[in-house]
Amino acid sequence: MKKLTSAFFIIFTLFLSTHSVSQEVSVNKISNNVYSMFLYHVHSLVVIGDKGVLLTDPANSGRAAELKEEVAKLTSLPITKIVLTHEHYDHVGGTEVFKHAEVYAHRATEPVFRLDVTDQAPKKVHHYLDDKTSLTVGETQVDLLHYGAADGVGMLAVHLPKERVVYSADLYETGAITKGAFIADTNFLGSRILLNSLIDFNPKYAITSHSAELDPQHLKIAAQFYNDLYNEVQPVLLKAMSKGYGPLMQAVGSLPQQVKLPHHKDLGNYNDLSKHVERMVFSIFHGG
Repeated sequence: MKKLTSAFFIIFTLFLSTHSVSQEVSVNKISNNVYSMFLYHVHSLVVIGDKGVLLTDPANSGRAAELKEEVAKLTSLPITKIVLTHEHYDHVGGTEVFKHAEVYAHRATEPVFRLDVTDQAPKKVHHYLDDKTSLTVGETQVDLLHYGAADGVGMLAVHLPKERVVYSADLYETGAITKGAFIADTNFLGSRILLNSLIDFNPKYAITSHSAELDPQHLKIAAQFYNDLYNEVQPVLLKAMSKGYGPLMQAVGSLPQQVKLPHHKDLGNYNDLSKHVERMVFSIFHGG
């Protein structure tokens, strides 16, 4: 299984190289003890405390080893807390690199990790969390928040109130809507609620896992997209449901081709809009 994990990292690295993704780490200092690190197309949050360091989403063993080296340039303290934002395997690997770290994840991730046949899920999660957990890491309060199923069932957003940082994974891309191939298990109702909730924190920095950007404007654009999509789909579905199964199925089949969001046509992947409409449709009337 270790060979499989190593092979996965090599393939993952080659994929990123082929797609012109920078492999040099980008480090941003947010406050005296808070940094973000973007490496191999994944963004991690680093919070330095008095006795150890909190890290989010190491992703895989190869990336985790490089992150460990980068964190060592900032502090001699060990990484003692790892927060996994959700259950998807491109985020949760590599925890074994940090021998003395405790791993945190939402409790909804556990049934997914149990099914892993690829050796990517963490071998041990020390803390399965409920919907709100606050950790104190040095001078920083770290709030871990679950609003329901979003991109996966065990989504945790990270909020640093004093630093005005929000960190989330896979909910949005910068300058684009998510490619249709990557939204198969996304609950768009939960994603919409979570994005709007993050905006309510009035962040100065908004980090999404697969972008190096920190500007909260991208978060606002994403939330507006989900709100506009919901407002186009929900009234039509509810009206159809009130008329019976036949009209409902007709609406389910026709809405992906009918709904257009011209205000968002300049976003990347706009050609995948119909797939987003379909996902919103099923999130509303089917529950998943």
